Amino acid sequence: MLAGMAQIPFCSLRLGVNPALGVLDLVIDPIGNGRGRMAIDRTPATPLLIALGTDRRADADDVLPEMMTAPAGARPGLFAYRGWAGDICLPAEQRYGWKGWLLARAGNTEATRVAAADYAAQAVSPIAEYHGVEIDTSASWYDRARGILQITVSAAAVRVAQRVTAL
Repeated sequence: MLAGMAQIPFCSLRLGVNPALGVLDLVIDPIGNGRGRMAIDRTPATPLLIALGTDRRADADDVLPEMMTAPAGARPGLFAYRGWAGDICLPAEQRYGWKGWLLARAGNTEATRVAAADYAAQAVSPIAEYHGVEIDTSASWYDRARGILQITVSAAAVRVAQRVTAL
């Protein structure tokens, strides 16, 4: 727990990874006769999955992957900055998701690994602040030759990992 902060308990609809499709899916707890109820998650797992599983809108000064190889003077397209449309409902400067998608053409350098760790920390900091918990983030090379980074965030004995290709 962060010093001087009350811990707000986690409570959200549980999301889990669907291994057949490789996507996040709502978890349904069976109650019998082919019926089920939406599962409740009282751990940081679902917020951390959402934080690393959604794209944060790029800032105006971020270098977009498609602009790295664009001719001089080219301008990004209308939807090039990505992000979640619901961000317009949030207070100024608050955004959901993470900017890992910006690393798509960044290369397998130490600067890319550090940027990935910083993006992960930015993505989970609102969760840590709101719930009053400490969230650890790290980025390491899963396969440096192929430019694949492994991003890991963990809080309260829950660990969530995401892989990003940076070539």
